[in-house]
Amino acid sequence: MEVIKISDFVEFHDTMQRFANINFLFRGQLDADWGLVPKVGRDAFKDILPSSSNEELLLDSWKRYAGHLLTSVPIDNWDWLSLAQHHGLATRLLDWTKNPLVALYFATEDYNSGKDASVFVYDFKNEDSLLQNVSPFNITSSGVFYPKGLTARVISQRGIFSISHLPSVSLDKTLKGNFYKLIIKGKSKRKIHKHLEQYGLNEYSIYQDLDSLSDYLNRFVIDRNNIDVV
Repeated sequence: MEVIKISDFVEFHDTMQRFANINFLFRGQLDADWGLVPKVGRDAFKDILPSSSNEELLLDSWKRYAGHLLTSVPIDNWDWLSLAQHHGLATRLLDWTKNPLVALYFATEDYNSGKDASVFVYDFKNEDSLLQNVSPFNITSSGVFYPKGLTARVISQRGIFSISHLPSVSLDKTLKGNFYKLIIKGKSKRKIHKHLEQYGLNEYSIYQDLDSLSDYLNRFVIDRNNIDVV
C-alpha cells in the first residue's frame, strides 16, 4: 500500500488530483496506526463475537429494541446492518464516502489531539460490489455495497459500505484492488478543520440531526473570536 504524508490542506487538495475519477472511495480515521478493521473485529469484540451467528443475534437484539424508534422499517438485514452501523452498533461494516472532504473531516474531527490521522483511498470497481441476494452473515468474500438512503447521514455523507467476511483482518488484506494511505500530520489537523468549515463541512452538515446542530452552534459561539489558527 502506498503511503503519502499530508501536512496541510493544500497538499491534500493537490493529492486528490490523483484520485479524481468516480472509482475512488475514501475513509477517514482518527489514528494513523489503525488498520481497516470493522468494529466487530476489533479487540473488544473479536473474542466475544467470533462467529457470524453471534453477530446476527446481536443485530436481532438491536432490531427488537430499535423498531419503535424508526419512522420506516428496513427491508432486509443489509438495510438493518447499514442503519445499525450508522448508530454505532458493532458490525462487520466500514463506512466509506465518495467525497474526500467528508473523509478528511472524520480524520481531523479530534483536531486538538495532536495525533496523526489517516485517510484511506480505495480504487473501487463496480464489479467488486456485492450482490445483496444472500445474507450478509453468509458471505464468503469481502466487498462493497450501496446502502439505501435510510437516513439523512447516508445522503449527506455520500455513504457507501464495505463488508468483511473476515472482520478481524484489515480490509486491505481481504478485498482486492489498490489501497492508498494518506497520513494527516497531527499538528495540521486544527487548521485543516478550519478550511473544511470554509467549504461548509461541520458537525451539522455531516450528522444532520438536532444534537449536531446544537454542537455546531455552541462551538460557533465559543470560537467566534478565535479567527486565527496557529
